[in-house]
Amino acid sequence: MNASDHLINTIIVMGTGKVTTPPDEATIQVTVENDGATAAEALDANSKDMQRVLDRLKAEGIADGAIETANVVVYPNRYYDQQSGQEKTTGYRAQNTVTVAFSDLSIIGDVYAAMTEAGATGVSGPSWQLSEDNPAVTAALSRAIANARVKAEAIAADQGVQLGEALVISESSVSQPYLLYAEKAAAGMRSDSSVTPPPISPENMEVSASVTVTYRMSR
Repeated sequence: MNASDHLINTIIVMGTGKVTTPPDEATIQVTVENDGATAAEALDANSKDMQRVLDRLKAEGIADGAIETANVVVYPNRYYDQQSGQEKTTGYRAQNTVTVAFSDLSIIGDVYAAMTEAGATGVSGPSWQLSEDNPAVTAALSRAIANARVKAEAIAADQGVQLGEALVISESSVSQPYLLYAEKAAAGMRSDSSVTPPPISPENMEVSASVTVTYRMSR
């Protein structure tokens, strides 16, 4: 059998598969903002307040590796003076935002409450996602391969040929959409009193996969 015969006596199909599953990972963002007369004053106060938030995160059982600085910025607070027609500065604002990753989704609500108690001025998220080794990914691929087999069998039956083994299986794509659950952010809340944890309900995620399979056929 030469190369051209090998290409002719094949059936090539694309299969797709989908699996719906709850997420097993999530992230939230925690922000601390401080104002000051100077940039240095604002940043100094912000650094101290953020350290208290970080200490509280660790007290809640969050590991150092699950906390990542997302953004630190210091900028002037400006406004437009209509009388003078000029832009003026009324001090400075420092802002520090960290991203917190969770593998235990049951503690997200408690961390939300703890962050507001610790002095965070904003908490947002969660952003739901799937881990790389989530079984839903391989399940979607298995369904895609099965779907390809059904298509190939239908083609073979229509053409009156026998479908053989799979010669080549190529993964085209695996899609894991990142869904957001818009829990109300705790913006502007600073409290030393106990805060009731907000209810957190993960959304199911749809994992889709597609494969291209080349089958041998015999006439």
